[in-house]
Amino acid sequence: MNKLYLTIAILLAVAILAVRSDETPSEQCPGREFDNLRERIQVLPCGKSRCKLRKGTNTTVIFKFKPKQVVHKLTNDVYAIIAGLPLPFVGVAGVSACTQVKHADTGEAAPCPLEANKEYVYTNSFHIESFYPQVPLRVHWGLNDGKEDVVCFEVPAVITAASKKN
Repeated sequence: MNKLYLTIAILLAVAILAVRSDETPSEQCPGREFDNLRERIQVLPCGKSRCKLRKGTNTTVIFKFKPKQVVHKLTNDVYAIIAGLPLPFVGVAGVSACTQVKHADTGEAAPCPLEANKEYVYTNSFHIESFYPQVPLRVHWGLNDGKEDVVCFEVPAVITAASKKN
């Protein structure tokens, strides 16, 4: 009987690890606290400890958020932190995010203004440019309403070489 309980416990532990393994290794922005942040974010492709951003490919960011107040304007606040310096991601930072937001319940487009206390899904793909340096970094991803981040998170990452062509 003890072997049965041990087997069940091991299977449950493996199942829990398997379910949690697709989480993006995200962290709260300094000084901010967003509920259930890790469960709301997905960066593709991404490993368990950091995201590998391969030059010449696209990376997709998907996350759910719920603004606390009406949002009339939403801008991408996206940059790499390398050696303590914020460097904007070309073509993403400073661009309106309103077109990348959908209603979480229906999947329909949700152009700005966004309602308070309603859940939305943001999806954006961006290109990892060939001129980006191959270095470890932190990616800061925020959606800003003109005054503050409605949501933000940071992800440990590394920019890697483009795949070699055969």
